[in-house]
Amino acid sequence: MLYCQTGNPNPPYFLVLTYPAYFSDEDHVVLHHYSQRVNGLALSGFFLFVFSSAVQAQAPTPADAKPADFTAAAVGHKPISDERFAPYRQEFVGSARALEKALGPGSQLEKDWKRYLKWDLLEPQLADDAKIDGASLENLGHVLRRFRSNHPGLELPVFTRTAKAIDKYRDLAYWHTLASRRDTAPIFSAFAKSLDEQLRRHTEEPTVETTLKIGKAIATIDNLGEATDQVGVIRASYSQPNVITDVTTDALNELAGPVCQIRPVRDCILGATIRGTAITNGLVTFQPQEATDQIKLDMFLTGVINSRTVAHKKPVNVFASGTTDYWASKRLMISDEQFTTVGLTVDAHTRTHIRGVQKTGGKFGKRLIEKIAWKKVRESKSQSERIASRHAERKIAESFDDQVVTALSNGRVSYEEKLRYPLQRVALLTNTIDLNSDKEGIHSKLILASHRQIATDTKPPQRSPENDLTVQLHQTAVNNFLPTLLGGVTLRQDTADEAPRLEGNVPPWLREMSTKSPREAADDDEMPTPEIVIVPAPPAPPKEEKSEFRPWRFLLNSEAPASVSFADQKLFIRMRLAELQGNIDDEKLLKNWDFLVTYRIIQDGNEVVLEREGDVEVFPTGFDPRWDERLTGEQVGIRNNIAKNLNQRAAEGAGFPKEIPLPALRLPKKGEEKLTLILTQLDCDNGWLTLGYRVP
Repeated sequence: MLYCQTGNPNPPYFLVLTYPAYFSDEDHVVLHHYSQRVNGLALSGFFLFVFSSAVQAQAPTPADAKPADFTAAAVGHKPISDERFAPYRQEFVGSARALEKALGPGSQLEKDWKRYLKWDLLEPQLADDAKIDGASLENLGHVLRRFRSNHPGLELPVFTRTAKAIDKYRDLAYWHTLASRRDTAPIFSAFAKSLDEQLRRHTEEPTVETTLKIGKAIATIDNLGEATDQVGVIRASYSQPNVITDVTTDALNELAGPVCQIRPVRDCILGATIRGTAITNGLVTFQPQEATDQIKLDMFLTGVINSRTVAHKKPVNVFASGTTDYWASKRLMISDEQFTTVGLTVDAHTRTHIRGVQKTGGKFGKRLIEKIAWKKVRESKSQSERIASRHAERKIAESFDDQVVTALSNGRVSYEEKLRYPLQRVALLTNTIDLNSDKEGIHSKLILASHRQIATDTKPPQRSPENDLTVQLHQTAVNNFLPTLLGGVTLRQDTADEAPRLEGNVPPWLREMSTKSPREAADDDEMPTPEIVIVPAPPAPPKEEKSEFRPWRFLLNSEAPASVSFADQKLFIRMRLAELQGNIDDEKLLKNWDFLVTYRIIQDGNEVVLEREGDVEVFPTGFDPRWDERLTGEQVGIRNNIAKNLNQRAAEGAGFPKEIPLPALRLPKKGEEKLTLILTQLDCDNGWLTLGYRVP
């Protein structure tokens, strides 16, 4: 439902656009399905307009938080008995059956969704006599990854609730099965002790490995219902925003475009029929206001309307030109829950210049009639201008209101479709997006972390006062997102004369990028700058005196396929391979090895260049170079062999690129023109990457 009162600005009117969270799961699926013109998996997200209020809940922060001691808390561990396990299994089965019902049993919609979600792997686990073992839990992992993929429709509650139930059930099923065979107390105690050790390391010097291990362990303990106080302390400690953006008021107004319209004039004033043409010129400006829980933005439109008209009232035509100075304002209120506009104020003042009066219908009495007409026109000029001013205000109000409502509606749709829905689908949006404003500009903060991940406990560095636009990313934001992008993806090359290719659930833009050189990707205007992802370049075709080409394949880890670290103006990339085969160690299949490569971040004008530094390093998956010290003899041998091959290929230009150029940030202007922003800040340290730009 869309509620909007237009016209008379008193009383104020409201436009509220918000996602209808109170609809039932069945309603969501039905509305979503019937809002499309395509069938099955070609579904796109839907959007509804609802008049409602929203309250932003603030997550409680434990008072006087103390360091968590999971080893001590493990003393109270209770095995997962049949009685404790039963409600969670019931929720798991019940949510899956509710999803089936919502999709419509026997419908084509149900068949398409079940095929996509790998329901054939899920169905055996829903049976009363379901067997729980390593294979069944692995199958549930495959199903969960489909539920958590960025596919339109998966943001609906009926899907997200099922995904959450599967996730929790997997943890509990493992510990329940374990408890049926042995005493889990010592196992859980060792698990808790290992977590305390990772927390100690992370406090002293955080690494990507400590971050990953803490996130996974906390989620497992939380799902088991153990050590709730300690879990709360850790979650509160590592819940600082890891994506931050700031846009200044000056930047908003620099990027706001002028208004220019040519319209016909159709009016009636004091009984005269008026026809003509008007040219409207205006300028939109913004002034953010103080608000802590939303962006409060006053929008102003100022300008002038120049018109040339003919007023017809028997027996004369009056030729005139007019100038109308106008001013209009509306207030926009933008929050994560809804986009709202309230209030409309318009003021216009019209001045006219009479260019001539001409009698119609022949020359009889022409001079006398025109003389009388001139006198009446002068006498009524002030009244006519007042009426014209009020008419102009009404028309400006209608036009301004129309344009703002349309822009706000489109903005909300874009916000939902391009930001909120994708993050909900992949379970990375566990908190609302913090939007706020002050006199200096508008600001946003986001915690990008799933239930099995943590964010950061550090705040970003100071932004430069030169910046009009500032984007700050903590490495946890990137690392928490990468599994949804690259998890379980395969990079392979089967013949020397074909390009390497990506296989798996890969976004089209990434699949296309994998076939381009770094320079081609950087020069491609159609490739969004933030979406450049570094993947290991393929082995080069055999050259002279080289061995014959053999097919190769890299399978990325499904849970943590890649990670980055920001430190000392360098970008550290770690690629995690579940399997690698071909041209590395004869035909032997190697499992669970990671490639580590370092790039120095250099500013080149308004562009950023990544320049590879040092050799590519190789470690077993999970090995933390900062804290772990020893490898087995077999691991050392394999590591040296892989590293030798990788660095040889890199030296030949066939491995990790020596240089990766990232193009300047360009924003669209009117038409085909683009505006290149000036890079004013490039900081990469202490886990934070800060990019600052100035609008020229």
